[in-house]
Amino acid sequence: MLKQIIQKTSKLCLQLALFACLFTNSLWAQNVTVSGIILDLNKEPLIGATIVVKNTTVGIITGSKGEYSINVPADGILVIKSLGYLTEEIPVNGQRTINVTLIEDIQKIQEIIVVGYGTQKKATLTGSVSGVKGSEMLQTKNENPQNMLTGRIAGVRVWQKSAEPGTFNSSLDIRGLGTPLIVIDGIPRSTEDFQRMNPNDIEDVSVLKDASAAIYGVRSGNGVVLITTKKGTTDGKCTVSYNGSYTFQQPSKMPNLASAVQSMILYNERSMNNINGGSPQYTQDQIKAYTDGTKGISDWSSYVFSKFSPQTQHDLSISGGNEKTQYFVALGYFSQEGFLKSGDLNYHKYNFRANLSTELFKGLTYTVNLSGLVDQRNNPYTSTVDIIRNYWRQGVLNPAYADPANTMLNYEGLDLEENTVAEMTASVSGYRKYAKKNFQSSTGLNYDFGTLLPVLNGLSVKALFSFDYQMDNNTIFRKEYNQYAYDPLTKTYTQKLYNLSSPNQLRREFYDKQQVLSQFILNYNRTFKEIHKVSAVLGLEAQKNTGDDFYAQRELAFVSTDLTNGLVTNQLGGGNTDGILEEVYHALIGRANYGYGDRYLAEFQFRYDGSSKFTPDHQWGFFPSASIGWRISEEPF
Repeated sequence: MLKQIIQKTSKLCLQLALFACLFTNSLWAQNVTVSGIILDLNKEPLIGATIVVKNTTVGIITGSKGEYSINVPADGILVIKSLGYLTEEIPVNGQRTINVTLIEDIQKIQEIIVVGYGTQKKATLTGSVSGVKGSEMLQTKNENPQNMLTGRIAGVRVWQKSAEPGTFNSSLDIRGLGTPLIVIDGIPRSTEDFQRMNPNDIEDVSVLKDASAAIYGVRSGNGVVLITTKKGTTDGKCTVSYNGSYTFQQPSKMPNLASAVQSMILYNERSMNNINGGSPQYTQDQIKAYTDGTKGISDWSSYVFSKFSPQTQHDLSISGGNEKTQYFVALGYFSQEGFLKSGDLNYHKYNFRANLSTELFKGLTYTVNLSGLVDQRNNPYTSTVDIIRNYWRQGVLNPAYADPANTMLNYEGLDLEENTVAEMTASVSGYRKYAKKNFQSSTGLNYDFGTLLPVLNGLSVKALFSFDYQMDNNTIFRKEYNQYAYDPLTKTYTQKLYNLSSPNQLRREFYDKQQVLSQFILNYNRTFKEIHKVSAVLGLEAQKNTGDDFYAQRELAFVSTDLTNGLVTNQLGGGNTDGILEEVYHALIGRANYGYGDRYLAEFQFRYDGSSKFTPDHQWGFFPSASIGWRISEEPF
């Protein structure tokens, strides 16, 4: 017996010792110290390169000789980054020494950035210009391309005030200033135009943050956002692309209404704590009726809100071309439902775009850009804010309908006799329809004088004309409706007209705006002796915006959506003072750039800007800017 106990004890001790050994070895193997040197292709050490353990915040920066030393998991992955170089990911695999040679990111350095009235290589920029590609923006799914810029460009703030379908109620600023100037394909346009664009049509977005925006003059004080749409290709292929989605939206969190008992207790406390004294609003018997299940609560949430709201988007594009002609054509459809169960809160949008460029003969290129938009936003007559506010006020004690069949809207016991179901249903209380049509166009000719005489290489001239038209056509219809209350004594329903719905009323609003713009620009871009790079822009620009609006409103003797059926009494008509628009801009613009071997850079630009918004003595202003740059990375040392 003793022998067996000793044998079992010895076996157990051996197992424990073996487990401790393995456990110690595993702990020892979990982390290793890795050291090495980070070099470039010229075998020069990279100072300030970062080495980070993937999926952690553990990291270190290389020293003056490109050296590093870091404690990492034996099976970890090192992520090595340095500005202007491709990122490398190296598995540790238990290694103690890892030397890495980083490859220069030629694509980043040679990346072309859109600037005012032209383009520049990213590496030769001397001003504060940032950009993002349209393909990167699409990684964030949103109906508003402005919201897709969130967190993608340093200094750019985007915040959304409402997600109500079709409102596009979001703001954009640069470094905390006001709304920037929006320029789409070289034409100054509105923030509204940017927000309603089809994100799939955007090639890239550039943001001019500081004095680099001076070439846009008086309107660029808050910065400039440049949007470039997609163009065709030169590879001789035709590419057809389709992107479709059908998704459901759901509120991430909805507050719960207080229960019936909680509500009655709170109402009683309010009544009892009145400064003039008071008595309970609800008796114990009324409270007991809810606690023992004799009386049920009213589930307003099931009447007001949908559990899911569908959203669908379909985009079709055709692009292609050759060395002579390039084309891009796109169609888009977008539809979004709101969270109201009535289905009367929704938005529908159709987009069209066609960009064409063709060489008419050697040196002369013709371009035309066309885009169109038709959309409609549908809302109940009562604003969504008031509908939600009224929903919270009703609680769960009073029913939405007076009858069991849910055919008669209740008013008894409701705060201010407002019934949320009536307010959110267009067929009951009325609606608001906001319809918009937008057409934008530009056409231009560009001639390269270098094809005429070799001595004129780098010199070109561009003439552009643009015409935009926008029309808003809105209908606001208020409809009378009745509400009911059940009388238990007579067992009948009392009908009552909701006074704020009376009388029937129809309002029509119409607004249109035209913009005409012309540009004449000389461009020069040439390199001398492979080291001196000179470029210049000189041009004239003229822009005229006109617009007008009017509205008409009538009370109706009977339900009708025809304004001619209205009553003469109390009719209204007129226009909004801020809707009348007539403004003119003229400008002389210029920019000169010099680069010595892409090492020493200098830029000067200006705009002599005239605006009819100011008095005759102060209509013109001069807006210059200058900057220099030194690319120390291009120095031999």
